Amino acid sequence: MKEITRIPLEGLHNTRDLGGFETADGRKIRPRRLIRSGQLSGMTEKDKQVLTEDYGLRTDVDFRTGQERTEAPDPRLPGVAYVENPILSDQAIGITREKDSEEDMMKLLVQQMSSSEKAAEEYMAGLYRNLVMDPFSRQQYRKFFGILLDQKEGAVLWHCSAGKDRVGVGTALLLSALGVPRETILADYMMVNTFTAEVVESRLEELNERLQNPQLIDCLRELMQVQESYLISVFQAIEDGYGTMDSFLEKEMGLCAEKREQLREMYLEG
Repeated sequence: MKEITRIPLEGLHNTRDLGGFETADGRKIRPRRLIRSGQLSGMTEKDKQVLTEDYGLRTDVDFRTGQERTEAPDPRLPGVAYVENPILSDQAIGITREKDSEEDMMKLLVQQMSSSEKAAEEYMAGLYRNLVMDPFSRQQYRKFFGILLDQKEGAVLWHCSAGKDRVGVGTALLLSALGVPRETILADYMMVNTFTAEVVESRLEELNERLQNPQLIDCLRELMQVQESYLISVFQAIEDGYGTMDSFLEKEMGLCAEKREQLREMYLEG
């Protein structure tokens, strides 16, 4: 398996090129074509140059809700099409790192802590399952595949707020469609914790000063990081509901054999 690295950017810490990942049949994802990321509002002028010139970025797909986009809008990049494709409806309780939902999650955890030691894990697994079971979210991921199939040249970047939950599930579906083994998909997903560690711990220090509740901070750490069990719950929900990932991709993502082959021809080499 190739080493999983981030694109070295000044203001973005969880932006990665999926190029080089190997599929089960020995092909590899083309470099500078598929980029996953957290929110882009922190990018510097140099970051803009790296993404547009070095990586050939042509399409920015924003998975966030309307409220999130308003609070931290994406910078407009020259020659890059911007596409709003929210995975959650504005009414949904978001899996975001914005203030409102963070307060919601803290309240929920306080309520659940007395009845469950695994409150955060259960909460996140439920949210992850909902991303593939909720009709609105499925429709939006289906649109994402449509965007990928329309991308004739250059790179597509997709992002949410932290680049871990909505992006994590979308990336897992895409890598599955391209034939990347599940072991690699999980390894890529878990790198979120490495790339966001510094930012997460800094935020938790701030919250600890305000909350003075070590147990709650431990739960919040689970919310701000990822666990394999979160993504495994998605695979399990898909297999329980559809039998196989291939069946789900065909029925819900619109990837018939022809379109799936088209996707592989576009994004794989070798």
